[in-house]
Amino acid sequence: MVKRARTPPQGAVHDDSAKPPSADRRRWLKAGLSTPPILMTVASRPVFAQCVPPSAYVSLGASAPGMYQECLGFGPSTWAGSSSWPDRYSPDSRFNDYFEPNLNGNPKFSEVLGYDRIANVDEPHRTVARWVTAALLNNASGKVPESVLKAMTIQHIWTEFARTGSFAPTSGASWSATEIVHYLETTIISA
Repeated sequence: MVKRARTPPQGAVHDDSAKPPSADRRRWLKAGLSTPPILMTVASRPVFAQCVPPSAYVSLGASAPGMYQECLGFGPSTWAGSSSWPDRYSPDSRFNDYFEPNLNGNPKFSEVLGYDRIANVDEPHRTVARWVTAALLNNASGKVPESVLKAMTIQHIWTEFARTGSFAPTSGASWSATEIVHYLETTIISA
């Protein structure tokens, strides 16, 4: 009886991994290991902030190419020193007119952005209040696209944080004051 060799199924991929490397291949590998490494690229920070909506920031870790949009936002300190505010707001606009729950004393936006001048408010709440105020101004001035951060989302960040001490950008995620600020920092080019 004649034994026939088994043929691999149609479409099977031929695997050469079991074969030992040839002498030429070994020589090339050894030569590659003995040469100094070459620096191929130099990383640099983009001129514009690249930002994504809060839910994408959580799920993508802020690292998905092609998902970013350019943001030109200002941080609290820059807004505090700015003389060019969006039309619907001014340094005298009151925080409690735009955010709930209210801050004690109904401080002006200029006071909230100044941070230390908000009386009777604990540190994390003052910090988040500063950053959501700056985010609202960035939204109104068009420095941060609506597709990234809507005014309603900014107000919701404050409401949820002020009531619970955290913000949930997606189901199962929870941001502290520090994480909220880290996210909002991704939307600015000037602190």
